[in-house]
Formats: sequence, C-alpha cells, structure tokens
Amino acid sequence: MGAEEGRRRTAVAADGRLRPMWDIGNRTAGEERELHIARLWVEYAQELGPGETADVRLAPLSPELWRHLKCGDVITMYEARPVAGTATVIEVLPPRG
Repeated sequence: MGAEEGRRRTAVAADGRLRPMWDIGNRTAGEERELHIARLWVEYAQELGPGETADVRLAPLSPELWRHLKCGDVITMYEARPVAGTATVIEVLPPRG
C-alpha cells in the first residue's frame, strides 16, 4: 500500500528482518481471521518503499499452517491496522529439512 493508504512511511529492508503478519485464509473456531507470521525478503532490490511492488520471498514461522496455499492465491499483509500490502502467490516450495 502507498504511504497515504497504509501506516508505513519508510522503506522495508530487503534482508528478512521484517516479520509481518499475514491473512492466509485461516479462521479461528469463532470464524475470526487468524494471522500468521512470515519473514519477508525482497528479491532483486535492497529495499521496498511504500506503494512499490517487487517479488518477495516469505519464510513462514509455522509452515504447516501455510500448506493450503497455491499459485494464484492472494494473501494480505499486516504490520498493524490498516492493511500494509497484498501478495499473489507465484511459487510454493516445501519446507527444508
């Protein structure tokens, strides 16, 4: 999201330090949105500014909760309220190890 739409006013470092929350479609027993954390790396850039787009790589902290995602799914990023951004899944790799 652009700076005028979201909370972020500065660029995100590309190195995986950011660990935002993601709405990946999971719901609690009470049907409330369940958010999950994933480290975020920006591909082919040193940073990602508000409103910019880029390929990113996510490393979920609980990969088993993300297994239902497939190419074409759109997920939503939150750092707080409101929405910080969206992502379209373009590749799914199994966890290592």
